[in-house]
Amino acid sequence: MSKLTAIQKEALLRGINKIPTHLIKKKIDNDELTLEECIEHGLEASKLKELDSMKMQEQEEQKKMAEDKEFYNRINNDEVIIQEIQRALNDGRVTEEGLLNNTEINEELLKKIIGYSKKFFPSENNDVPLADGTDIFFFGKSKSGKSCVLASIFNYAEKNGIFIHNPVSIKGINYINVLVRELENGILPDRTEATKDAVTYITTDLHLDGEINPLNFVEMSGEFFSKAAENPDEWSDSIDAHGYLSNSNKKLLFFVVDYQMYTEGEDTLNATQSQDFNLILSQLDQYEKALKNTNCIYIIVNKSDKFPKDIIDKDQFAKDFFIKNFKSVYVNLKSKQEKYKFQLRSLHFSVGNFVLNNSFLKEINSECPKKLIDSISKQSRRKAKKSWIGKVFSDNDDE
Repeated sequence: MSKLTAIQKEALLRGINKIPTHLIKKKIDNDELTLEECIEHGLEASKLKELDSMKMQEQEEQKKMAEDKEFYNRINNDEVIIQEIQRALNDGRVTEEGLLNNTEINEELLKKIIGYSKKFFPSENNDVPLADGTDIFFFGKSKSGKSCVLASIFNYAEKNGIFIHNPVSIKGINYINVLVRELENGILPDRTEATKDAVTYITTDLHLDGEINPLNFVEMSGEFFSKAAENPDEWSDSIDAHGYLSNSNKKLLFFVVDYQMYTEGEDTLNATQSQDFNLILSQLDQYEKALKNTNCIYIIVNKSDKFPKDIIDKDQFAKDFFIKNFKSVYVNLKSKQEKYKFQLRSLHFSVGNFVLNNSFLKEINSECPKKLIDSISKQSRRKAKKSWIGKVFSDNDDE
């Protein structure tokens, strides 16, 4: 655009109040006129006010564009959780079009973000005796992912038609059905309430390899687990809620280790995972039939999707990680294994691949629950315990 000549500029300034305000602003923005020159030539107050309003609006739009760009960059850098994106859409801070054009979010994921709804579904108390079969207990700190592991197992079983539930545990079945539906929608379970009533079990029959094995899955709140470990006098018989540990059924005990919690630094104000596991192991000795009837104790190193990317054998990495970083628990387990002759296995576990700052499950892992269910099936068929021959960790279920 050619610059105004002195004559053209003088003519514009003489008729400044006859020019539409948006054109005056354009001339000022293009450095063809200055606001001071316009005022000197009698710019009306009303037009000056309009110019101020336009400038403020422009500044707000620029600020909004900068904020949007920052938000989009945070999404693309995987720093924003799904709830924050949903709130931004609902508040009008961003648009669907803006997300599609400026982020890695596609139309399918956008629909899930818009329809995302997370509700709290507390586990329901089952206070009736466990049915005959193999009892499977999950221990671990709050947020270690026990409910996620449980939901993953039942989701895989449902897809493959290998669990037939027993309505004696209808409350637990209703609870796990909700977890499975939520998992399919990419939603992770909330932490379980820290009460004795939140100890839930699900009775089911495992149909696999021509065998039918009755199983009782028992889940305890992570917070409840920690409180039971730290103050067993106050939480009398808490880890044996409803006498589930004291029956004569075969048992499989799962200690869920949170890899991410350990590597990112555990809460220094509370007991560590290692301290809680050791306290629980000491409590288990008080229940004569608990470890005596235990066929296998599993160390499940959860959130293996956070392992270093170059790891090939994740089970071996999980075993080495546990032995190195949970040394006292490892020594404690060795001692109890020699006394009670149970097997000890370590497995890595991942619920799947996450996006949106680990808040949304984009792809469900099927390998981990399959491997775990196969092992449970073999362990539940074991009749008698084999002597401990010095090998602490079994690499398979046939030893």
